Amino acid sequence: MKKLLFRCFLMILLGNSSVFAQRKIVINSSDHPFVIGRQIEVFEDKSALLDLKGVQAPGNDARFTQSIQINPNFGVTNSVVWSRFKLVNNTSDKLYLEIGEPVMDSITIYKIDSSNKISITKAGVYLPSNERDLHTNFYLIDLKLQPNEYATYYMRLQNSQPIIFPLRVAALPVFFEDNHPKDLLQGFYLGLMIVMAIFNFFIFWTVRSREYLYYVLYVLSFAGFFAHNKGISQEFIWGQAVWVNRFSPLFLAFTMIFGLLFAESFLNAPRYIPVTRRITRGFIILIALFLFFNIIGLGAESTKFLNLTSFFAVFYILVVAILIWLEGSLYALFFLIAWSTMLISAMIFILQLSNALPSDYFTRNALQVGSGLEVVLLSFGLAYRINAYRQETENAQNEVIKQLQENEQIRNRIARDLHDDIGSTLSSIGILSQVAENQVLNSPVSVKDLLKKITDSSQKVQRSLSDIVWTTRHTSDNFSELLVKMREFIAELFEPKYIHYDFKADDLPDIKLSPTKQYHLYLIFKEAINNIVKYADASEVKIEFFVKDNHLLMTICDDGKGFDEKTVKQGNGLGNMKKRAEQMTGKLTVTSKPDCGTSINFSIPLIL
Repeated sequence: MKKLLFRCFLMILLGNSSVFAQRKIVINSSDHPFVIGRQIEVFEDKSALLDLKGVQAPGNDARFTQSIQINPNFGVTNSVVWSRFKLVNNTSDKLYLEIGEPVMDSITIYKIDSSNKISITKAGVYLPSNERDLHTNFYLIDLKLQPNEYATYYMRLQNSQPIIFPLRVAALPVFFEDNHPKDLLQGFYLGLMIVMAIFNFFIFWTVRSREYLYYVLYVLSFAGFFAHNKGISQEFIWGQAVWVNRFSPLFLAFTMIFGLLFAESFLNAPRYIPVTRRITRGFIILIALFLFFNIIGLGAESTKFLNLTSFFAVFYILVVAILIWLEGSLYALFFLIAWSTMLISAMIFILQLSNALPSDYFTRNALQVGSGLEVVLLSFGLAYRINAYRQETENAQNEVIKQLQENEQIRNRIARDLHDDIGSTLSSIGILSQVAENQVLNSPVSVKDLLKKITDSSQKVQRSLSDIVWTTRHTSDNFSELLVKMREFIAELFEPKYIHYDFKADDLPDIKLSPTKQYHLYLIFKEAINNIVKYADASEVKIEFFVKDNHLLMTICDDGKGFDEKTVKQGNGLGNMKKRAEQMTGKLTVTSKPDCGTSINFSIPLIL
């Protein structure tokens, strides 16, 4: 009989060992919230099949361990997490339990009072908000624990998102007073995001530039993500919906998709790194794929891959911004500063979700702080871009005005050339033709000379018309095309006269010269060659183009009869050549002596 009684006593002792082993949480004052995260015991049911009796069974009861985290965090898992604690109310108030995680699929709290009576309270996002004990963004659970009472509580938690459950115990007025400043900060954050979104939407409507649309959608997705994860949207917008937990990965996916598109557009990434277009599209496809798996209910694995892909996408954008900044883009510097702020906060937030960092008030709200700063900094970047666009527009308008002015100068120049050069030559041809007609019978020899002059004048008109047409149609700033024209001109004039020439322009760098300057340079060159053919009686000519000290230099030297610079008249086009050189901000010098040939040196500053 004694042995039987001892065995019964031992079985009762073992069956209730958890009760004796449990640590009592004694609440002596309700003036401030009492954090019980490290006072509770936790147990991870990886099978997700156990009920209350199952976790109270001796084998599982012993698997409860003391929590070492102030805010218990199991990360993303398919398991069910159980916690238990024994609470003693030594205050004069009713006590409430706050579960500071608004996004939780299922919460079941079992209360076992002093008489072993069990009562059950349910909560979670799949329970409409009007069925909760209190309509707040967090879960405030009535512990049904009167003053000077005690009870044991078991809490079952299940979530498709990270299982994090900060726990605090206090009287109801204390929670409202403590949470009011936090709610104010949440409202400030959401207000900031909405104002930024509206402001930039109006800019998009004005300028119709797609990066502003991507930015608006990015900001709204961020705001929606936090409004959902802080329980604000469930409290005020879709409180009766029981499917809203799917919004958390949805908002995260939209945030990353529009963030990638905004970064690509703002940085003009394909211009600097063409492969970024394919990489960005690859990230977007992966994010959409994992989002689809999450929506159809494939559990925690899809959420883990979605978070991991988002993490790598953030780093990818950072690397792209650095590379483009190193290419000299000032836009990338604005973006880099803003994105780095968000990246640091995102790393803290994701590491907290993954249980690599402790879940506390700072880590849980780091991403909000970082994203708020990022939005403000990016707004400065977009404002700078607007000013840059305005400056680019003004420069483009000035360039158009300059081009119109140049076109007007070209028209005036053509009219002048047609009147002065071709007009006078055609007049000479007419006069010579009349003289030849009068002398055709009386002086055949004189007529032959006149016809030769008419032929020369006709060829001159033909060359002049050809030059006018070429300079009018020539709109390129490529200097190499002008060199080709110069080679053709000297070959046409020198070869019939058996003048040997050496034309050197092979070692020139890539030179850009406006069409107007090319035109003036060509006329200087043409005048110099014509003078050699007409007056120099030269047998050899050397022509060279080269660059020195950021100046383009042209030298034309002949071995002709030369002239005396002091006595020569200002004819032969020398005055026009110098005038054209001055119009180009260049310098022209002519050096000559009788029987010693002539040297023409011309230089013009340029930007390589």
